[in-house]
Amino acid sequence: MSFEVPPAASDPTVLADWLELGAAASPRPIRSQQDLIAALGRAGSIDGVPFPEGIDDEPLDEMVEQEDEKLEPIAEAAFDLLAWREGYLGERYPFSIDSVLRARADAQASPYLFLTALTYFGPTHKPAPESGASLFERISRTALVEYLGGLERVHSYDFGFPRRGGSKAFREALNDLCQAMGEGLGCKVSRPKTARVKDAKLDLVAWVPFGDGRRNQISVFGQCAAGMDWRAKLDELQPVDFCNVWLTENPAMAPLLAFFVPRQVEEDRWFEICVGERRIFFDRLRIARYLGALDAELAQDCAAWTASAMSGDEDASAVAASGGATS
Repeated sequence: MSFEVPPAASDPTVLADWLELGAAASPRPIRSQQDLIAALGRAGSIDGVPFPEGIDDEPLDEMVEQEDEKLEPIAEAAFDLLAWREGYLGERYPFSIDSVLRARADAQASPYLFLTALTYFGPTHKPAPESGASLFERISRTALVEYLGGLERVHSYDFGFPRRGGSKAFREALNDLCQAMGEGLGCKVSRPKTARVKDAKLDLVAWVPFGDGRRNQISVFGQCAAGMDWRAKLDELQPVDFCNVWLTENPAMAPLLAFFVPRQVEEDRWFEICVGERRIFFDRLRIARYLGALDAELAQDCAAWTASAMSGDEDASAVAASGGATS
């Protein structure tokens, strides 16, 4: 499958994602800087990049040469980013960079490529058995548990709606969560009208118990934003407010907030995005770094979603055309 070429003026994260998807999907699993330059040139996307004054007076062959010269630093920036991704993720990165981008044989089945495909196609892609948004919540919980210390130390709860393993109503799920944590004493009895409440923006919870049954422990409330509107959701979940509204008794120690997105956030926006009181921000690179080996079921489900999204069906193409390739 071929993927629509992003504009040349796109952030390097977008161009790098396009290269990764192309390499993973192609029988020729290699992409070079020249491949990117040629694709941008064919797409005419150089229009968004300013040329030096007087270029209109140049002969056609010189204009083409000038175009390539304008595209070279753009391609270099994308490949610099790809090299940084490889250096940061190591074996968890399903590509290698050695003057060209080369996809490993198992790239399409990797959790990393699931996150890249989710960024490109968006969470509304339908044909796979489980939605991309639901899988992303499971992936995010796995990364958070590993970040906090691993399965031997950390407990977790999938709270996002629809809930796996049954159709628990909000009140029932909240009571179960409080019992598991040993904090909160359940849903407030003064909140009888919860029938229409799905998850109140809370997707997952992780905590690190001491094992003595007493209150006071590190806990993290997580929200996942897989779609293009993720910036608008940054402040939707406030753990203290959630506890004040819904819990009979607040935890002895206020929960932290973790916010998860499947894309890599641009470096020039990182400071404004990551700064927040008691908020831990997980983008694609941080999530992938802390995934380790997924359990077999989750790995298989993510690989199936990636394969479905990259197969070129109409639903996937429509999502991509609506802007899924931007960051």
